[in-house]
Amino acid sequence: MISELCEPGTEPLRTGRHRLPVTPLERASRVVAAAVDGAELLAEAGGLLQHLVTGGAEVEILVAVDADTRLLARCGLRSVPVHRLGLRRPLHTDAEDDLLAALSEVVGFDPGPGLGILAPGELADRPDRAAVAHATEVAAAVYGAEIARSQPDRPAAAPSTGYLLEGPEAAHKRYAVGPAASLVESFLADLRVTRPRG
Repeated sequence: MISELCEPGTEPLRTGRHRLPVTPLERASRVVAAAVDGAELLAEAGGLLQHLVTGGAEVEILVAVDADTRLLARCGLRSVPVHRLGLRRPLHTDAEDDLLAALSEVVGFDPGPGLGILAPGELADRPDRAAVAHATEVAAAVYGAEIARSQPDRPAAAPSTGYLLEGPEAAHKRYAVGPAASLVESFLADLRVTRPRG
């Protein structure tokens, strides 16, 4: 369920008197979620990933450091393939090339239409997130993929979409992340990423 839309260019849906935006990556038939580690990915986007899997999207997760498969299972993502790079912390921006190569391997040579990429949004003093974010931006441009960036909190200055978790999505996320898990996930979506000219 979408709680609010501020992102210009996001296509709204009409439901009676209300206009609701399309859920981030809703049009994607295949989603590659890239993150520094699995726990951070679940805290920021565990509900959205559940929603995409339930909706029939093929989801794969790529983590730079590690992911605890028990947490993924608790979040209802037991069947989702996880690719671990096993890079060491602290992850620096020079890891971007390794991340881009891994993303290319996961995505494949010609993924066809319907590819979406979920990436962490950049945060000040987090070069690890910046490395993953930059690699996913390049991959999204090369493949012409839709990209959504997860945020730990709703950004005050940037337009964002809030995804409100209810029912099983909320219960699974609380079970995986803990009772303090946020039930409103924030995303910055960019539907305008295009292939580079060349």
